Amino acid sequence: MKKKFVALTLSLLAFIYLSCDGNRATKAESLIDYRISLDQWNNLKDSNGNSYKYTISTRSVFGSGTNTTITVINGIVFSRVHESYSLFNEDTGHYLGFENRIVLENFTENKTALNTHASGAPAITIDNLYDSCLREYLSVDASDNKVVFNYDSNDIIKDCYYIPDGCMDDCTVGIKLSNFEWLDLSDLK
Repeated sequence: MKKKFVALTLSLLAFIYLSCDGNRATKAESLIDYRISLDQWNNLKDSNGNSYKYTISTRSVFGSGTNTTITVINGIVFSRVHESYSLFNEDTGHYLGFENRIVLENFTENKTALNTHASGAPAITIDNLYDSCLREYLSVDASDNKVVFNYDSNDIIKDCYYIPDGCMDDCTVGIKLSNFEWLDLSDLK
């Protein structure tokens, strides 16, 4: 009964938003997709031992980027690995490509030293990502922002962000996962 009520409420909200402007329509669709994804996540995490790793990536049109990989074992963050890089040689101005990137910073933090470096995505669980997604990114005013939520082929969060209207370059504010995988704890021993 509760699921039917939630589905009916979300459908009603979607109808209201869809009858308005395009930004509100994308926000309504994102909220529906968020709920579908969160429900699937809650079903999958227990059946997979709540052990996984994921990578949050950032990319700039100006050739820089970051990758932060978080490993979670039994629902507890175990490690954080971060790299920031440039795809351009500043001295020559030549494009290097990802394989030849210049690493600007990299570090690995274990369970006892998590979040001791200022840079990189925070060492949090996917549950925390869903909370941040809803609270910080999907809650923005749709009349001033394009709101986006996407999930992967397993319905797990992939993108949660907004783009302020009128912004041209590097405007995405939020979360973009470039990789997610369940961990088999027997392989870690």
